[in-house]
Order: sequence, then structure tokens, then C-alpha cells
Amino acid sequence: MLGTNSKTALTSRDIANLSGVSQSTVSRVLSGHPNVSAKTRKRVTEVLRETGFVPNASARAMRTQRSRSIGLVVSTPVNLYAMEVMREVHEHVARHRLRLSVWLADTDGNAPDALQALRERSVDGLIYTSAVDQMPELEADISAGAPIVLMGRTIRGIPTDTVAGANVQGGRRVAEYLLENGRRDVALVGGRAFSPGREIEQGFRQRLESLGSPLADNRIIYGDLSYGSGEHALEQLWNGKKKPDAIFCVNDLVAYGALDAARKMKIRIPEDLWVVGYNNITMSEWAAYDLTTVQLPIAPMAEISVELLLRRIDGEQTPTPKRRRVEGALLVRGSTAHAPAAPSTK
Repeated sequence: MLGTNSKTALTSRDIANLSGVSQSTVSRVLSGHPNVSAKTRKRVTEVLRETGFVPNASARAMRTQRSRSIGLVVSTPVNLYAMEVMREVHEHVARHRLRLSVWLADTDGNAPDALQALRERSVDGLIYTSAVDQMPELEADISAGAPIVLMGRTIRGIPTDTVAGANVQGGRRVAEYLLENGRRDVALVGGRAFSPGREIEQGFRQRLESLGSPLADNRIIYGDLSYGSGEHALEQLWNGKKKPDAIFCVNDLVAYGALDAARKMKIRIPEDLWVVGYNNITMSEWAAYDLTTVQLPIAPMAEISVELLLRRIDGEQTPTPKRRRVEGALLVRGSTAHAPAAPSTK
């Protein structure tokens, strides 16, 4: 064990002396900088471990104007999609040896404490996953040039880096799949308050119309994209004059509500009704749901979001914001009788 005085706080200069390297080399090791040889990194790391040295994050932030923390804003954790987003973003943030702070947005998508933390430099940047239209405080910070990336959502008319699913294409693909398999009386459970809901509906309706089977207005039910909205929508649709033969829900949580309501009402899935979701969160694979759904590729979206944010934090300036769309596949399961999907025509 290296000899140290436990009553005296060690500094990075002390670590440099004990390691036989410069103080700047110690700083590079602590920050995870790649320009350090494996031998030197090992020697410094051993000294750090033996001395129990913990760098003072606050002091480092004051010197570098960086907190080495990334903020993430998600909706309530009851939303299973948000849980998967947290996991994937954390994985990519950790690869850069950064910390992740998470804020839960309110029911309107706002997280004022997260924006305040960014202004106070408690975090270096934010990945915002709960954005909706008409968020003045968020929009003001974006317009002021704050390092903020929108993930999974867009705000109309607001120029900022955005990473989202190819939702219009996803909606089109579901329309093609249902018509390919003889489903003509289809319904949509949507959500206009959220950009993915609008985009999925746009693709779905446009493709149905172009294939000669337009979606009737009375076959669309809007909700808050919750489990309960799926239950309510199924009951409303099934108790109408003419029952649908397929229901497309713009997220998986809504589809779970529809499937459970169908069980209560003795509606056979898939014999009486097909149900399709969107996102492919983990529960969709479970035998209890076995849900056909469009996969929203959360892992690559998280990776791209983190990379774009780090570039903004490092001062990268571009004349126009970067807009990335990541396309996912249609995954066919038991809720549509495992009926095969033809190749997408796009």
C-alpha cells in the first residue's frame, strides 16, 4: 500500500507525483482521454485505487466549465418505453465516462428543474424525450443555443438537433400489412398531442387511401397513449354498429390495454380481431401479449442522440440542425395470427 496521510486530502498533483507522471496525464486518465498509453493508464489507475482518490467534481467543473454530466428528461416511469430509453441512454453516456441525471416530466411534458440545472451548469446538456408543441421555456432555451437534443419527439417550427423514428414509414408499413392480409375494416387508436402519433397516423392514413381503402373518421379514436386509452378505445369500437377486423395502436402500451379489454369482453385474438402496436417494448414479446408491432430502434436512437449532444457541448456549430430518422422493422407475432408480411414497397 502506498503511504498516504489519511487526514490530508489528496490532489491530482499528489497522484501525479506518486505515479511518476505529469498532472496533465492524470487529468487525461480521469477524463477518459484516449491519448494515454495502456501502461501509463494502468500505473495511474493503480495509484488511484490504492489511495482511494476521488476527484472533486465541483472543482473540476469550475476549472473546465463542464460538469461531465448529461441530463435526460423522460415521462413517468409507468411508461415502459421511457424505462427502456433510460437504460439505453445510460449505456451510451457511461461509455464516455460521464454521469447521467434523470428528470421525470410532468403531464404536459415539462421539466423546469432540468432546464434550470442546465442553466446553472449542473449538467452540460439535455436529451429531452417528452417534448410536445407549445413548450415556451424549452423553446426559449433551444433558441438561445443551449445544448439540447430531442429524442423520439419533434417540436414543429423549432430548429434543434432531433433523433426520432421513421414514423411515417412505420405507419405506411402497417397499412400495407393489414391490407395484404385481407383486413379491410381497420381502426386507429392515435394521439395527436404527440409528434410520433401524428406522424404514424399520417403514414397509415395516406397509405390506406393510396391503396383504395381510406380510413373512415369514425374509425379513429384519440387518447393520451395510456393503457387505459387502449381499453376505452376497444370497448367503444367493439360496441359500435360495425365491428373492426383490425386495430392499429400508435404505441404498445395502448395495444396492451386493447388486448386486455378484448379478453374481458371474450373477443378472440386473432380469430375475431387483429391488434398491432408500435415501439416493440420488451413486454410485447411476452406470451401474454405476443404483439405484432413496429420496432422503434431505441438503442441506435440513444447512441445518435448522445453523440449529437456531445458535439454541441464541445461547441460544434452547424448552419442547420441535424435531423435523424431511424427506421425499424415490422415484427409479426400472434396478435395477427403470425400472418407473414410481404417486403415493404416504401
